[in-house]
Amino acid sequence: MVRASLTIAAITLSGMAVAQEANVTMGRQIAEEYCATCHMVEPSGPFKQEPPSFAAIAVYRSPEQIRARIMQPIHSDMPRYSEYMIGGNIDDMVAYIASLEE
Repeated sequence: MVRASLTIAAITLSGMAVAQEANVTMGRQIAEEYCATCHMVEPSGPFKQEPPSFAAIAVYRSPEQIRARIMQPIHSDMPRYSEYMIGGNIDDMVAYIASLEE
C-alpha cells in the first residue's frame, strides 16, 4: 500500500514538472512572437534597461511584479497584451521570465 502511494506520488510530481516546463516553453514562444520586437527575450540575452531584457527583469523583479507590469504596463509604448491574452498565457509569460533568473 505504501509502495503504491509512493509510486502515485512520483508519477504526479513528474507530471507537474512536465506541465511546468510546458508553461515555460509556451511563455518563451509568446515572448518571441510578441515581445522580441523591443525586448531581448533570449535566456542568454545581455542585460539592458531601455527596454529591459527579460534576463534583467528576471533578476530584478519578483513574479508578482512581472505579472503586474504585463497587466498594467508603466509606459505607453508597451501594448496591453493582458487585454487579449487568453487562459494561462500571462502565467506562461511570468513562468518564462522568472525561469531566466536560474
